[in-house]
This record gives sequence, C-alpha cells and structure tokens, in this order.
Amino acid sequence: MKQLALPARFGHLEKVDNLVAGWETVKLAIRPDCRDEISLDKARTAIEAGLNDAAINYIWNLAIFDLQRKIIVYGVDYFSSAINWDGKPLKTVDDLREIKDHQLISGAFALGIIPAEAHFFLEQCRELRNNFSTAHYPLGELDKLETYNFIKNCIKYVLTFDLPAPGLQIKDLIENLILDKLESAEDINAIIESQSVKIHGPILHNLFSNFIKQDCNPNLKYNIKLIAPRLWNLVSDEIKSSIAAKFASLRDVKGRDAANEALAFLKLVDGVNFIPESFKEIIFKKHAQFLIDAHNGWNNFYNEPGYAKDLASLGMDVPISAMYTYVKAIILSFVGNNYGVATDAQTHNRLMISNLSQTGIRTLFNILDTDIDVVRELSHNKPSYRIQELMALISDKTMLPRQKEQFAFITTNKPERLKRHFDKLYWELIEK
Repeated sequence: MKQLALPARFGHLEKVDNLVAGWETVKLAIRPDCRDEISLDKARTAIEAGLNDAAINYIWNLAIFDLQRKIIVYGVDYFSSAINWDGKPLKTVDDLREIKDHQLISGAFALGIIPAEAHFFLEQCRELRNNFSTAHYPLGELDKLETYNFIKNCIKYVLTFDLPAPGLQIKDLIENLILDKLESAEDINAIIESQSVKIHGPILHNLFSNFIKQDCNPNLKYNIKLIAPRLWNLVSDEIKSSIAAKFASLRDVKGRDAANEALAFLKLVDGVNFIPESFKEIIFKKHAQFLIDAHNGWNNFYNEPGYAKDLASLGMDVPISAMYTYVKAIILSFVGNNYGVATDAQTHNRLMISNLSQTGIRTLFNILDTDIDVVRELSHNKPSYRIQELMALISDKTMLPRQKEQFAFITTNKPERLKRHFDKLYWELIEK
C-alpha cells in the first residue's frame, strides 16, 4: 500500500500522550478552519469527566460534518449518482444530513475524496460510534487508548485534510454541451477519461437523466449521443444495471415517453442486454438495499429480520439486473458482523440462499472475489467462520471449475486462514 501523504500539521498529534493536557496540540493537527468548532471543546470536557463515549460522538459528528462539506465542494451531483440516491435532490450540507453515515463514507471513497485507508478505518470508527458511544445505548465502555485511536483516525482521515479541489462539474459540462453541436467527441471524451474512474458513473447517470427529459435541449441530446457510447464502455456492469433498472420505473413514474427515451439511450450505448426481463427489478433492488442498509445501521440485529422477511416474500424469481444487490444483501445478513448475526433473519436468508439460481451462484462467487463491502466483513473472525456455513447451503449446486475451486478453498480451510485471505483481498480491492 502506498504511504498516505498527510499534511505537515498532522505531526502535532504524534506529540500528544495525554488527551486532556495536550488537547491544544491535538487541535493543531486539525485543519485551521475547524479548530474553533464547539464540538472540540465539548469533546475535551467529556474526556476530562471520563465520558469517553460522549467524546467520540462529538468528534464523529464533526468528522461527518466535514465529509459533508467536502462532498459539497467536490460536487454533490457526483455524490448523488455514486450512491444511487433516489430521494429529494441533494444540494446543501443540510440535505446531506439525510444520508446515512455508511453512505457518506462509501460515496466519499467512490469519488476519491478520502483515500483507501480511510474507508477501512472510518468504517471501524462508525461501528465503534454505533455500538460504544452515547449516540445509542452502548455495548460497553471505551478506555483511554481506544478513545485516543478513535480521535486520531477521525483527524488523520478527515479533519487534517484540506477541502478537495472541485471535480469536473456536471453543471459546467452540461452547459458546454448545450452551447453547440460537437463536430467530434474526441476532445470532450479525453477530458472525461482524464478524470478519476470513480466519477465516470455519476457523469453517465446525469447524461442519461438529461437525455430522457422531454424538454432536453437539441444540442445537448445530439452531443450525448456522441459521448455516451464511449463512456458506457468505461463503467462497471453494476452501474450499467442501475441505469437499465431506471427504465423499468419510468413508465409508471414519468410515462411512456420517458420510458421510450430511456430505451433509445440503452440502444444507443448497446445496453439493451441490461434491460430486466420484467419490471420487478426495482422492487427487488429496493428491498435488497433496505436489508443492506439495515445490516450497516445501528441496532442491525433487531432491524434486519423484518427486511430479510420482506425480501424473501418477493419470491425466488429474481430479475438478473437485481441479482447483484439481492445476493450481496443476503450474504451480508447471513455472515453478519464481528459482533454476531441477526438470528431471526437467518430462516429467510437460508431460504433465499438455498434457492439461488445458477446465475445467483455465479453472482455469489463473483461478490466473494470483488465486492469490497462483503470482503471487508469476511476479513473479521466471526463472518469468516459463517461463510463456511453458507457454502453448506449451496453444496449441491452446479458450479463452474473456477467456482468449484473457490468452494473447495472456503470449505477445506480453517476460519483463521479464510480471515487472512479476505483481509489480503480487501486491501487489494481497495487499492484498485
């Protein structure tokens, strides 16, 4: 892994061995415009009183607020697309308060706003905050070292860094595409390709949204036709599926004309094969995402069973375009996290896993190799043990040679060996 380039100011934190006596030095490691935040003074007061659970909550809220500010500066339109947001338009920091913490972290990482290490350590901080702070009824007490490490990671991966430079702004791109019809798409494609690969998906989502509007500017529509095919080839199948999934809902939400325009776009980019065989994918994906959000949220052991039951009640005829989200959701719920599993969800999870189609089995093994969220969970002790239980549920399924190798590796190795494997794989994925 590349050494994380930290601002010089972060060196102040290394001089601190007592959070109370050295609190002013701690503040010097933070970006100057954040040092006067009242949350910092409240955190120090809490530490002095021995209320470590309150202190980490103050620091966490400040770090999340700073992530929100950075997302606004970088380009909130990109963020909306990066997390597949379908709620009210996100424009301000206040709007971002509706976004769950795990979505903020994932979206900020997807856009390159935070580095690879930050995804890992901020997820750890999020779990500690959910389970050991005053935000919710805590599972236990935090000692001084744990509190220091929590504060250090929030500073190291968020609060010490300056605000990011704005990305290629979608608004500016659209305005340029409206001005004139392009003679060639080469120059604009080169500009788009020079951006981080993490924002190609959000750009494509926005071009699609403009293309299907009935009042789409003629120049813009003409230029999208030139740009979209090449951009389509740059994005992942998951992004392609998410765009195709929108086609299914348009007939009911915006009418036949919008659905026809969406179909025209998918034909334009040679993406017709991503159109679902029916309109069920929206329902499946939404319910699967509910289960994923419950798994990542507070009190997940209480909330997951209801969402797992709802997902199972949709039946086992899962549309191909929804398969990835569907399988990811039941894997996460089945293996749980390092604190345990949602016991009452397991009957439903076992039913869904046992009834996976051949496409579902292929998707499952693909996720175990490539999905950063699932691999991260499996890098912990308890989930790495439960993945073997999952394999027992699919042991009679037809598998391709590569899948048989994966199956044999998981079923013949001890959980500790699996934990090391998935931990290594996590860091390989996060560095891509």
